[in-house]
Amino acid sequence: MVHVHDPRVRWSVQASQVLQIVAADEWPAAPAVDVFAALAPAPHPGADARRVVIVRGAGGRETALVASGPISVADVDAGDVLPLPVELTRTALAISAIIVAPDASLSLLLDPLAIATPDAALREEPCPSRS
Repeated sequence: MVHVHDPRVRWSVQASQVLQIVAADEWPAAPAVDVFAALAPAPHPGADARRVVIVRGAGGRETALVASGPISVADVDAGDVLPLPVELTRTALAISAIIVAPDASLSLLLDPLAIATPDAALREEPCPSRS
């Protein structure tokens, strides 16, 4: 797993879904998605901040995720991956599970296929009207 120790919330993604990790200013494509922007604004850039983790997203597209904080790679025991509480399964679509780290801290496991990109709304077909 690739773990991002964002000051707002720790999050992880399966390493097999990560294509690359680059400095934010080196990512020339669409803007990076800040999955946790609703929690708080991204912290100010620092030595370990402002990288992007590029993952394989919906439709096979590359999706860049804001990574504000140190990044580590570590194995996770299957028993340390817990299902989301039922209340969150309908509202936190980008989060697929909770990971319990060896130090008993928690990390949210993201599902790159469920992350809405800023340009996704532009590509979607308009809903037919009910007239």
